[in-house]
Amino acid sequence: MAEIPELVYGQDAVKILSTSLELIAQGRPEFYRVAALQLRLLLCDTTRRHNRVVDISLAPRLWPELRLHPLNEQGIFDPAMPPLPLDRWLMQPIPTSWGGTQTLRELIRRVCDQQGGAHVDLKPRAGLQNIPDVPGWIRKAGLEVKAALAERLSGR
Repeated sequence: MAEIPELVYGQDAVKILSTSLELIAQGRPEFYRVAALQLRLLLCDTTRRHNRVVDISLAPRLWPELRLHPLNEQGIFDPAMPPLPLDRWLMQPIPTSWGGTQTLRELIRRVCDQQGGAHVDLKPRAGLQNIPDVPGWIRKAGLEVKAALAERLSGR
C-alpha cells in the first residue's frame, strides 16, 4: 500500500518539532523559530486560491478530531480541563505586556512570517515585542501539540 503523502509530511513535522523542542531544552533557544514553523505547517498554514484564504495545514486533514488542552488562568496547558477542538485552541488569547491579547494562531504566524521562522520582517510592527517570552510560548505550545500528535502517530 502506498504511503499517504500528508501522513509522511505530518510525521516528519512532528519529528522536527520534537527535535527542535529537545534542542531548546538543551540551551539552544533559537530553535523556537523551527518549532514555530512546524506548528504552522501542522496547525495553521494557509494559501490563497481564487482570492480566498484556504487552510492547507496538515493536522486538520490527518486528524480532523484533534483536541488539545486549553490554557488555564496561569497560562499553562491544563490536562485537567476538557480539550478544545483545534480552531478554538488556536483562538485562545495569550497575554501581552500592554494588557491586550494575541491568539496562539497569531503568535505562531507572526513568529513564522516576521521573526525568522520562514520570513524576516525587521519593522517593529510585528507586535511580538508586546508578548513576554515569545520563545517560551512557542515551546509550551509545541510541547502540547507534540504530546497530542505523538499519541495519534503511535496508534493510541
